[in-house]
Amino acid sequence: MPQFQETGITDVSSGSRHTFLIDTKGKAYASGFIESLGSYKGHLGVERGDLKTGPNDFVEIDNVIGGPTPMFAKVYAGAGAPGDSRDMHSVLIDVKGNVYTTGDNDMGQLCHGDLDDRDVFEKVSSLPGPAVAAAVGLDFTLILLANGQVYGCGSNENGELGLGSDVSETMTPEDNGLRNIKDVSSGLNFALYLDGEGKVFGSGSNLFGQMCEFTEGAPLDVPKVRDEIWEVYI
Repeated sequence: MPQFQETGITDVSSGSRHTFLIDTKGKAYASGFIESLGSYKGHLGVERGDLKTGPNDFVEIDNVIGGPTPMFAKVYAGAGAPGDSRDMHSVLIDVKGNVYTTGDNDMGQLCHGDLDDRDVFEKVSSLPGPAVAAAVGLDFTLILLANGQVYGCGSNENGELGLGSDVSETMTPEDNGLRNIKDVSSGLNFALYLDGEGKVFGSGSNLFGQMCEFTEGAPLDVPKVRDEIWEVYI
């Protein structure tokens, strides 16, 4: 990417049909394909006037809701269902650990306490501490804090957030009870967590055996250590 040769890149993330970059100055950029501006829900996080139907070259993300545009550190691009380039959301984390979200919000996955889509990134105001990482699923978001706790919002219909069977969705971040977590990752509707001892936990859909355990397709609605992975690891 010639336009970034002078500044360099510190982080990158790719979604279904789009890409985010963060350069060494902390500036974030988005590019990607938009099937229709009429059905586009804002996952690129830039003003609609700067976008067009079809392919879009890299555009700087220079406007956020909730304060001046900060220096960014990490970016997480969401993925849509196969063949869908619209119903997605994205997450940015700035150098101070503040979290920003944009895009589709039909299940509250943007963590703002409502179901309104966002065209530009908005700061999440309800987290108890700075974030160090995030994971973006189909319609849920997981946020890893510096203290090792994990907060989630959005759909929990398959246990994606690890909040138990009584919670189907949440529009504000909720603690799923895990501690000493060092990394988090997600698929479309399941999640994996790595703790400080090297143990791997999983929650969410197990329809295709992605939890490495036979459950006859039943999901795991609370995080459970994946003994098979743990045994191989040690």
